[in-house]
Amino acid sequence: MPLKSKRYIFLPLALAAYAIVMAVIGYPNYKQSGNLNEFWMIIGVCLILAVLLHFVLKRREKNREKFNK
Repeated sequence: MPLKSKRYIFLPLALAAYAIVMAVIGYPNYKQSGNLNEFWMIIGVCLILAVLLHFVLKRREKNREKFNK
């Protein structure tokens, strides 16, 4: 059985990693300006969108496999 590329795992994981790296880079600026609520809200939304993208891509892959059989 050949290994399939599981896009529904890699793409959301890459987006979450990108959000975390940008959070680490941008944290000092947000801390200095005093907008920590905005910072945490942006990080939370990014991570929630990555999780939602995972489920949407997973459902799409299942539908594709169902119709290809």
